[in-house]
Amino acid sequence: MTVIDKRRLSVWQWRVLAAAGVFLLLPLLMLILSPKPTLYSGYQQSSAYFSAEGELLSLRLAGDQRYRLRVPLADIAPALQKATLLYEDRQFYRHFGVDLSAVGRAFWQGVIKGGRRQGASTLSMQLARLHFKLNTSTMGGKLQQLVYALYLERHFSKDDILEAYFNYAPYGGNIEGVAAASLIYFGKEASRLTVAEALALSVIPQNPNQRSPLSTAGEQQLELARQRLVTLWLQQYPLADQSMAQRLSLPLQFNNRADLAYDAPHFINQLQVQGLTEGRFYTSLQQKTQQQIQRGVAGYLRRNSDKGFTNASVLLVKRSTMQIQAWLGSADFYNTAISGQVDGVTALRSPGSALKPFVYALALQQGVIHPQSLLNDLPRRYGSFNPENFDRRFVGPVNATEALINSRNVPAVQLQASLTKPDFYHWLKQAQVPLQYKPEHYGLALVLGGMELSMQHLVQLYAMLGNGGNWQTMQWQAQPVTAATQALLSPEAAFLTLDMLRQHTKPQTALLTELIDTAPVAWKTGTSYAFRDAWAIGLSGDYVLAVWLGNFDGSSNPNLVGRAAAGPLLFELLALLPRDVAAEKQLFTADNSLNLKQIALCSRSGELPNKYCPQTQPGWFIPGVSPISVSNVHRAVPIYVDTDLRACRHSPPQTELKVFEFWPSDIAEAYQQAGILLTLPPPYQDACGSGVLLSQQAPQIRSPQPGLTYQLGKHADQQKIALQASFDGAVTQVHWFIDNRYLGVAAPGETVFWHGEAGEFQLRVVDDLGGVATQRLQVQ
Repeated sequence: MTVIDKRRLSVWQWRVLAAAGVFLLLPLLMLILSPKPTLYSGYQQSSAYFSAEGELLSLRLAGDQRYRLRVPLADIAPALQKATLLYEDRQFYRHFGVDLSAVGRAFWQGVIKGGRRQGASTLSMQLARLHFKLNTSTMGGKLQQLVYALYLERHFSKDDILEAYFNYAPYGGNIEGVAAASLIYFGKEASRLTVAEALALSVIPQNPNQRSPLSTAGEQQLELARQRLVTLWLQQYPLADQSMAQRLSLPLQFNNRADLAYDAPHFINQLQVQGLTEGRFYTSLQQKTQQQIQRGVAGYLRRNSDKGFTNASVLLVKRSTMQIQAWLGSADFYNTAISGQVDGVTALRSPGSALKPFVYALALQQGVIHPQSLLNDLPRRYGSFNPENFDRRFVGPVNATEALINSRNVPAVQLQASLTKPDFYHWLKQAQVPLQYKPEHYGLALVLGGMELSMQHLVQLYAMLGNGGNWQTMQWQAQPVTAATQALLSPEAAFLTLDMLRQHTKPQTALLTELIDTAPVAWKTGTSYAFRDAWAIGLSGDYVLAVWLGNFDGSSNPNLVGRAAAGPLLFELLALLPRDVAAEKQLFTADNSLNLKQIALCSRSGELPNKYCPQTQPGWFIPGVSPISVSNVHRAVPIYVDTDLRACRHSPPQTELKVFEFWPSDIAEAYQQAGILLTLPPPYQDACGSGVLLSQQAPQIRSPQPGLTYQLGKHADQQKIALQASFDGAVTQVHWFIDNRYLGVAAPGETVFWHGEAGEFQLRVVDDLGGVATQRLQVQ
């Protein structure tokens, strides 16, 4: 090189130095004039969902299709912090954002001497490049990076800058930030990284494209860089245990993005629907329980595939906190043949008979019945609605508890018709059940599943029975927040309904023997019209569990019967849950604060026993609310000893008293229709004078119904109104009147038809024991 060449080079060098000096004056101006920057402006986070145990359920991409998750410095393993500083910036806590000695060395080597470029970027400078998206491949960009580093150092502490670096640093592919990298590569939070794992992550940001463990070549380059860092680490932090030092050099196993957990996808989707789409979310879901339930459902469907069972949904809630423990929207999220991505927990389906307990609860609360009240399962007409039972049979008289657990339709409709303030429709609206039509659209079919609601709604309703009648919102978080609560049932009505459901016999299968013999469960099933949905919902201990089997396309399957299809699965899944004997006892024990009494009731009539009732059983009632009276079904009748005929008066020793059952006429007829023969008293030996026989039960008009306006049709058969009533068991003849017009005579249980006419009338019936009943009748 000539002397002239050296002089020219020197001039060029001085020009570069002068330019650098000018650009270095910019930080001073920025430090004085610029406001504090927002360190995380535009920082889009992934959504990370964790189970109640702290395990990752799912990591979803951020809006810009990158895996990125913010983490505080305190939650980053100390080993990772030390390793990164050792590898990237040993003077970090001693420089002011720029390491002048490193910059000098790099400038001398790369610019003055024209040799290989050396890195001189501090972590502050790297953060400046990442945060402000600088192009540092040019000299101007490098100087701009230096300026921004000083800018950050002026406004933020060293820990703030180090934390931000870890949150912005690239770790290969579309993975940014050490939190996302730790979850993806090692399946754990950054706070739980081992030293070996920390050393591996520390070398990636320096060259994320070539050292990414997402490819085989990148993993090899990463391993070479990690081994160099291991050497530096052992020099800086020597280990007394040589075997531990050797273990640091062992190859690591990296996971890939395809290995990310993807548990409870329907549950996660619902969280996203609620707007929980950015950052960490620690949910109430129990990952182990979720997986057990998923395996249990898969096994059950496999064993019952010959019945056409292909899909199921399950929701498990902790009753006391309303926290969701397991959520299975379908049997297989990825199975397109069953439309697996449809969420059966939120889908609106017909509940069948699963709503019946709440009609009974309201009837208990409104004083219509008590658990042993006698109901009548006989054909009844409600306008044009003729409810039938699932088995197409009518069993006649049945007590309320048996009617509920055996899911008799006619008594349930009868009870719904008797509800007022609120009626069943408006009560469901209070419970936030989505009823999109007016009450008249559903009518009395509401209790039979003539509407649609989701499994979520059902579980909230059933949980109310175990929570003192209080309806509450679902809880999704690991730490429950204050739930919206509404008292929709009295505590007494809720407990009595629960106690009635507890008496529901469980499905008998060998697989369920252990649970059946031990844990008490209050449960109910439902089957929708045309066998499209099979339901089972149960309360046990502190759990509420709901099960649905069916097809999302609405196709019918005659095997989809609640008790036979969903019931066994319900108990199989309950058997997987840990028992809580204390919670079981609390659930099914009447608290002293409840206004409840348990007394002896006549077994046959469900009323207070008179002295002739042959057998009693304990029963609950709500003092001041429940309809309770002394039974008059069992009556002592004088019988002549020599002729076995009935006497008008008891005159011992010629007569003796024998007890017979005198049922109301409609119940007596129901027994007859059910094939149950009642022992009737013998006929009178002699005619009795007036005043000897008196009606002990006043007539009750059953048809027409009070409060209804009857519309007359055009045809003759549409203008007839059926007149029916219930009478004392001793009545033999009845007379019907409209106003003062005599309509005819009939025997108890017979129907009299009146050819109706427009107007308002008084309907009256008189029995031959002197009993009278009247009712206003409006006809159009």
